Amino acid sequence: MGCRCNAPVDITLYYDPASPEGLEALRYIERKGVAYENLDVRADSSALKQMRALSGQTERPVIVLDGQVFIGFDPSTLEPLVPSRF
Repeated sequence: MGCRCNAPVDITLYYDPASPEGLEALRYIERKGVAYENLDVRADSSALKQMRALSGQTERPVIVLDGQVFIGFDPSTLEPLVPSRF
């Protein structure tokens, strides 16, 4: 039987740890068990600038998934795109 492995995805999460929606996004990605980059835009001004350049705004969180930018957190949108390792 061949491997049924999920292809890796490239995920970057720009979030503010004081934001409930940002924490929810962080927990969601962690539950999936996939590798990701986590950038705290409150503590890192260069991450905030990157997020603004990608999304054109300061609404958080911003999730970049294989180059596609998602503003805010909607698990129903991400579910078919983020494989689970479990």
